[in-house]
Amino acid sequence: MTGIFSLAGKVALVTGASRGLGRAMSLALARSGAHVVVNGRKPEGIEATCKAIAAAGGAATPMAFDTTDVAAAAAAIDRIEAELGHLDILVNNAGYGNGRTASETSDAQWSEIVEVDLNACFRLARRASLGMIRRRWGRIINISSVNAHIAREANASYCAAKAGLEGMTRALAVEWGPMGVTVNAIAPGYMMTPDNMETPLRSDPQKRDRFAQRTALRRWGQADELDGAVVYLAGDASAYCTGHVLVVDGGMSVKI
Repeated sequence: MTGIFSLAGKVALVTGASRGLGRAMSLALARSGAHVVVNGRKPEGIEATCKAIAAAGGAATPMAFDTTDVAAAAAAIDRIEAELGHLDILVNNAGYGNGRTASETSDAQWSEIVEVDLNACFRLARRASLGMIRRRWGRIINISSVNAHIAREANASYCAAKAGLEGMTRALAVEWGPMGVTVNAIAPGYMMTPDNMETPLRSDPQKRDRFAQRTALRRWGQADELDGAVVYLAGDASAYCTGHVLVVDGGMSVKI
């Protein structure tokens, strides 16, 4: 990549990058020239992502930690700054839903989803912003979901956390914009990745087709179809874009 889409000389941290969308976005950032710090909880998963990046000619560093571990997350940011010199791009991708109905969801289960999908993202962004503000340049990209805009059953905690993530994105954009840090979000729709094909929603042909028919494009997304969005928001191409939620959902959220 050259010109405004080049990320040469930049360092990016992608959380939840051992598989799926996180792995795909890590590869996209690396192809554009960034040195990617690959995060996940399982060393074998992040090592696999790093190997894929290296095989494609990119640079990557594995860094295993749980994003909800306050001390470990802060230490990871500090380590990146110390060992790689700077952290320019943070992609808050780690997150999940539990598929429980509201009546089945305990207080502890609700709090767990909010902790992973919202609170941990805030803490990482807050810590990463320190160096970005000092250098007057930074990109924070929060991975939200179409479920922040439209809801489905058995998803209340996830929908709430992702909607909160988008509100946080706008608030941080306003606060850190004057210091050269942009904060944006990507809201993917329903995506197919090799590691999620066995989930109940994706393994049932009738359910898969029902969700495909709800999109304007009449299909599910592929993991690499976030590549353009994350590279755009990570570099100079999006210099005048902040507080924005880029929806990549095949038109699901606009189709009646």
